[in-house]
Amino acid sequence: MKAWSPFSNPEGPEPEVDPGAAERRRIEAARAGDRAAQEELLRAHYARVHATAFRLVGNPEDAEDLAQECFVRAFRSLGFYRAEGSFAGWLRRILVHLAQDHYRGQKRPELAALPEDLGGGRDPHVLVEGRELGRVLADALQALAAPLRIALLLRTREGLEYVEIGSVTGVTPETARTRVMKARRALLRLLAPYLGVERARAERRTP
Repeated sequence: MKAWSPFSNPEGPEPEVDPGAAERRRIEAARAGDRAAQEELLRAHYARVHATAFRLVGNPEDAEDLAQECFVRAFRSLGFYRAEGSFAGWLRRILVHLAQDHYRGQKRPELAALPEDLGGGRDPHVLVEGRELGRVLADALQALAAPLRIALLLRTREGLEYVEIGSVTGVTPETARTRVMKARRALLRLLAPYLGVERARAERRTP
C-alpha cells in the first residue's frame, strides 16, 4: 500500500492542461461580444501580426495600419472562424489579404536609371553599397506584381513552406511555388544593371 504523504493529491493526479483551451474560451467569449476577451486576444497576437505586417509592407506606419485593420476585420468575422486551423494562422490569412489590397492600391514604381555622372573619380560601386542597395532592392520589390511580391516575402521573410503560402493566399502549393520562382526571376531582371556594377567591381579587384 502506498504511504500517505502530505504532498499527495487526495483527488488523484492533476488534470492535464490544454494550452489551447483558454484561447478557445476567449474566442467564444469574443464571438459573443466580450470586449475583455477581445482585448486578451489582441494582446496575445498583436506583436506577431505587426511583425508579419512589417515584413510584408516594409514600413512601420503601414504595418501599424494593417495590423489594426486585421484585428478589426477578425473581430467582425469571428462568426466565420471554424477553428479548422490555428487562430494565429487565420489572422495571418486576413493580414495577407489586406496586404494584397494595400499593394494593389499602390502605383508600381519604375526603377531609377543608373546616374550618368559617375565620373570625376567616383567609383560606380557606391551604387550597390549600404543604403543605396537597400533602396534599389526595396524599389525592385515594389515593382513586382502584388501576388508575386506576397508569395516571395512569405517565403523569404516569413519562412513559410509552399503549402502554407498557398493556404494563406488561396492558391495551390504548385501555384505558390511558381509565383515565388517568377518573383525571383523578375527581381534578377530588375536588378541586373545594378548587379552588373558590382560584378564589374569584383572583376577589377581580381589580380
